[in-house]
Amino acid sequence: MQGEEYLFVKVSRASDILKILEVGESYNLRMILVGAQEGWMVADAIAEAGTPVIIDPTENLPEQFQTLGARLENPALLHAAGVDIMFTGMGWQNTHNAYLVTQCAGVAVAHGLPYEAAMAALFSTPSTVFSLDNSGRIAADMPADMVLWSGDPLELVREAELVFVAGEQVPMVSRSTRLRDKYLAKNSEQD
Repeated sequence: MQGEEYLFVKVSRASDILKILEVGESYNLRMILVGAQEGWMVADAIAEAGTPVIIDPTENLPEQFQTLGARLENPALLHAAGVDIMFTGMGWQNTHNAYLVTQCAGVAVAHGLPYEAAMAALFSTPSTVFSLDNSGRIAADMPADMVLWSGDPLELVREAELVFVAGEQVPMVSRSTRLRDKYLAKNSEQD
């Protein structure tokens, strides 16, 4: 089983990243680094190991000793070294914030990551890393999972207008939109 599945390792400090990469090589582990706030300091070693990184570009403040070297340019520097990066919404363990992943990509672009690299980190890199049968790419005879945005998806004021999964349109109705519509209607009746 060694080397067949990914081991996700939450790590921040550069020295810890190097040690984890050593352990991974010693035991033939396929790993993904999560966090890697000081990854930019050892980006060449991460790239040489072929280890992808899941990163939150907004984790740029030295909130604890392990992240003293955190900086906004981390995704750009990792990418420049050849590291496969992917984004997580603000706070890697907060899946309820997954919708903020495009905002995180926008932050990375604002601090030096090329736009195309940010889009790849959102779409094609995860599908490649996790071997999802070329998902994340647009090509003939591929399953149609698409999102139509009101503009640039990396801008805060944009939103998904149409979503297609496996070629089927997904209704854009949620509990939040139903509550919005209910109370907007009540407010308009009171005016």
